[in-house]
Amino acid sequence: MTLAFSTIASLRFGTGFRPGETPPGSVEDLLAQLEAGRREALAFPDGGPAAARERLADAAQAFAGLRLAEKNRDPVSKRAHRLRFRAGLNNLLFKDEHARFMQGVLSPHGFNERLAGFWFDHFSVHTLKEGFTRLLVPLYEAEAIRPNMAGRFADLVKAAVLHPAMLIYLDQVKSFGPTSSAGLKRQAGLNENLGRELLELHTLGAGGGYSQEDVRNAAFVLTGMTVDRKTYRPRYSLGMAETGAWSVLGKSYGGARRGQGDILAMIEDLAAAPQTRAHICTKIARHFLSDRPPADVVAAMETAWKRHDGELAAVYGAMLRHRQSWENEGQKAKPPFDFIISGLRALSAEKDDLQDRGLAPLKTAMAMPAAAKDTRGAMTEAPLPAVDMPDAAIRKLRLNPLTVLGAARLGQPLWRPPSPAGFDDSFSTWIAGGPLTGRIAWARLAVAKLGDEHDPRRFLRETLGDAARQDTIDIVSKAPNRQLGLALVLASPEFNRR
Repeated sequence: MTLAFSTIASLRFGTGFRPGETPPGSVEDLLAQLEAGRREALAFPDGGPAAARERLADAAQAFAGLRLAEKNRDPVSKRAHRLRFRAGLNNLLFKDEHARFMQGVLSPHGFNERLAGFWFDHFSVHTLKEGFTRLLVPLYEAEAIRPNMAGRFADLVKAAVLHPAMLIYLDQVKSFGPTSSAGLKRQAGLNENLGRELLELHTLGAGGGYSQEDVRNAAFVLTGMTVDRKTYRPRYSLGMAETGAWSVLGKSYGGARRGQGDILAMIEDLAAAPQTRAHICTKIARHFLSDRPPADVVAAMETAWKRHDGELAAVYGAMLRHRQSWENEGQKAKPPFDFIISGLRALSAEKDDLQDRGLAPLKTAMAMPAAAKDTRGAMTEAPLPAVDMPDAAIRKLRLNPLTVLGAARLGQPLWRPPSPAGFDDSFSTWIAGGPLTGRIAWARLAVAKLGDEHDPRRFLRETLGDAARQDTIDIVSKAPNRQLGLALVLASPEFNRR
């Protein structure tokens, strides 16, 4: 280890230094964040999960009433009512998006926050799949991902894959057993999206030894899982399920009688497969350490997985306790979300700095564009106008340019991955001419808004610890003014790597 423990712990395994906050001093400090983070009251969704669930039920009821009222309206009036309803959902989403950034900036549990981002990306869903996913996706992270990311991997898979946000995103709600009563009545058939991604992305990994027949049979086993559109909770519908026994990787599920237990058993078996263990341990190490993580570290993580029955806390501990995990710093690039979070933490951003700036009137908020297919075939709506509208229109929406709007401009809009595979995590994706130019512009804006009381040389020490190289120290020391000196720290190679 060439740098101080606290430096690597904060930069490689955390969300960066925050002045006045004590950095982790040991591996045990990092691991203790898992339980502390689980007990922490989240800044999102607005008002907490119970309040968000209540809003979701109210919105579902309001939408049912809207559809009933539309029966006697002309097409123009129907469209206007739909747009107002959609704009209301957008406004709720904007609040939760700003609160999610607040969570990352203000939480002292950086390792826990990094894991939340990693696992959300691994089990990617998209806020714009349909209207109600705007309310479901913040809940998905809060109630499916975060409570389960330090427990058994199998339990995390069940919570994520069977959550309504995932069932809708990967079109499981449109999957019917071809000979089921509901399938015959609707003349609808099987949708393989969730079955495919469960094997390829969530568990075994590409090249994990499964066949197209395994994908199709997994999709058959999953039939019956759907979403209650009144409560937006998962439910099992026997009328949608395909009867019979289906073999996945040589194991049979189902038979004359089908039930949700078949799905849970399949997930347990997939989670326990050696291919899954190798895939997930490598991916975790790749996220934290290097695009080509040390084989010895991955092997230690796999051993811990086997010994502790897939307990993820033990897997993280094996990574953190391995000597090679603390060597060769700067091998990974910060994606835009992490760059913004660490920049705002360095600048001591507070709650008021992270709020939305007052949302637009509903009529400004928007006629939504048509749906489109993403690169893996899942249907998503086109991005919100908040990302693609001209600057003048964006300013009317008053999204915070340091958080929600900033991440979108840098290429990583919150909760909107480009595909079910999530955002690319490789070094080259985020360190190139275009992205760096955008980061410099963000740094200058952040410093202009939040940098009044910071001295550049002290800011450099507080932000990078002993990771600052001599050439960076010299450049910052010679900056012609304070604001440029602060921006140079945020734009430095050391700050953009971990």
